[in-house]
Amino acid sequence: MYFYDRLKENQHRLNETEQSILDYLLERSSEIKDLTIREAAKDNFTAPNTIIRLCQKLDFKGFTDFKEGLYASIQTKTDFVEVTSLDEQIIKTKQLVNTELIDHLVDCIHHANKILFFAVGLSRFPAQELDARLQLVGKNSQIFVDPHVMKHNASLLTDKDLAIAISISGTTDNILEATTIANVAGAKTLSITGFSNNPLAKRTTFQLYGFTTEVRVSGIDAADRFSIHYLINLLFNEYLKKYHT
Repeated sequence: MYFYDRLKENQHRLNETEQSILDYLLERSSEIKDLTIREAAKDNFTAPNTIIRLCQKLDFKGFTDFKEGLYASIQTKTDFVEVTSLDEQIIKTKQLVNTELIDHLVDCIHHANKILFFAVGLSRFPAQELDARLQLVGKNSQIFVDPHVMKHNASLLTDKDLAIAISISGTTDNILEATTIANVAGAKTLSITGFSNNPLAKRTTFQLYGFTTEVRVSGIDAADRFSIHYLINLLFNEYLKKYHT
């Protein structure tokens, strides 16, 4: 199993402290090969045993096994290609993609009577792109700007419908509320979020994760949605291949 597959499958098992340590280790990925468990423990004000338990929760034998897995994942970069932060986002996002899940989601999109998108802020743009492209192939797809209209339409969904919630943080209140309403209505729900142990992903039937870098300008979210655009394009292209070729 690939390194990021293990994280995706097991990250929900981590508590808040362990999640913070994992974030630290991922941020130190470029120097992970030489990082000792004592250094990691000292930097996080914890004991080495805590880091060992964290690695085991993620299905690694221990810290050394975790380091080797993370180091190996970095080697997907080739020596002759300059890798930018955007390249890294796609590399890591691709490693998180489960092809069987993508195929199942394509079927869900095809068979859904209605598809609603829940997204606000900058996350609205990838949602609008997929919404428009699905309408081109005849799907009954809608996106709403007003959160009250969003929640009202979520309550009208049935078990024949699909709701797609997009949020980098996975903590946006209006998106969480609309998704909860859609779940209660019986609809299938898909979250597309940043790679984190977030509340939105916990509330949905299916989850897709993209890597992104947090950027704020005067306290306002300005992070790119590059990996999210990648995921929605992957979904649509696979849909075209399966049902429109």
